Amino acid sequence: MRAEKIRRPGGTFGAVVLAVFVHSGSLKSNPLLAWVPIDLTVLLGALLAVLIFVEIIRTGYIPRAIWVPLTIAATMLLGLARIQTSYGADKAASFFTITMLALIAAVILLQEDGQRRAFLGALAGLGVVVALLVTVFPERTAEWSEVVTLAGTNTISTSQMIVAGAVILGMYAVVGRNSTYRRVIAAFSAGVMLFIALGTGSRGPIVAVAISIAIALLLAPVFSRRRVRSVIAICVVGGVGLFIALQQGGEGLSRVLGFLAGEQDTSTAARTVLWSTALNHISQLPFGGGWGYFGTIPELAINAVNGGQAYPHSVPLEIALEAGWLTGLFFVILVFASFVRLVRRAQDPTSVMFLVLLVFTITNALLSGDINDNRLMWVLIASAWVMPIRTAVNGGDAMSGSDAKPMATAQKAGG
Repeated sequence: MRAEKIRRPGGTFGAVVLAVFVHSGSLKSNPLLAWVPIDLTVLLGALLAVLIFVEIIRTGYIPRAIWVPLTIAATMLLGLARIQTSYGADKAASFFTITMLALIAAVILLQEDGQRRAFLGALAGLGVVVALLVTVFPERTAEWSEVVTLAGTNTISTSQMIVAGAVILGMYAVVGRNSTYRRVIAAFSAGVMLFIALGTGSRGPIVAVAISIAIALLLAPVFSRRRVRSVIAICVVGGVGLFIALQQGGEGLSRVLGFLAGEQDTSTAARTVLWSTALNHISQLPFGGGWGYFGTIPELAINAVNGGQAYPHSVPLEIALEAGWLTGLFFVILVFASFVRLVRRAQDPTSVMFLVLLVFTITNALLSGDINDNRLMWVLIASAWVMPIRTAVNGGDAMSGSDAKPMATAQKAGG
């Protein structure tokens, strides 16, 4: 009798490349990468395309979830009809090439648990590296300011990369199944990274991480038997970190605390104007104004400063305004459905990390960036549709549902 032939696990290199690729726009201008002969995004994109092709050949299978990037592309095409600016054309070109490549890669290269773990590990490692660079080689946003950022990018992107890594390490510390020593190190590292992120003064990622962890604690099945203990542990760690941060002070922390206290500064006031203006024009444009339309609105003085390269700093508003109500509605439904799928699947450390990251990136997308600045969000949305649900089988875990079909069909029983 011959033994069952099990499909060889997929390689993890593609998942690691994807993790770096989604942040390549923020990394490529760093002076330490000046030696790279060509644009980092182009280089990683070409490598990613090859890895996608190799994975399809290896498995002989394209997941059913490929409908996610294809449907997203189809609905976003509605924003092409009325493009009026070069910024709109550039934004659309970037979305239908770079961002779509990341979406397709998520479906093809994150099918297996080992690949998803490698993706999370790469994001965590990238967060650690960025935190170290900000600490060792900080770049001031102004000569008179104490706010720091990663050289070559802005405070928002810097904070998002660091906090994403901190989220993964923090969740590993809470739900990880390794030794207590490793989990303590992970918790300490996450706390230090959040402290460094506070130094950037970027409020969105800090608010987003609090919301994402709170939702995971309330809804994720993995916490069903230890919800109270997990809440207490996170509150204790967070309280200690906040106390230390308050003792250190700093301009970045002051900005974050001021925002949480409800204080209005130039940034929050500007966003209020941007959002209200976008909502007003959405009500008048059911079919959208075309990609880049927001930069043509005459009543926004900021457009003159930015050369028309303005956006609402809220992805749902941007999509509904520039691609129309139908695309905006589809985006909202897709985000909600992806969230529900990940909540149901949040029964192990890997899946709960994906859930927390999804909520984190969606919250960020509500507050800052355009459709291409939030590539990690798009990747996490797509990955929700290739992640299997787990059920208990004879005391262990097993995959169930349509997502498990490729693994099942790849097995050959002996005669």
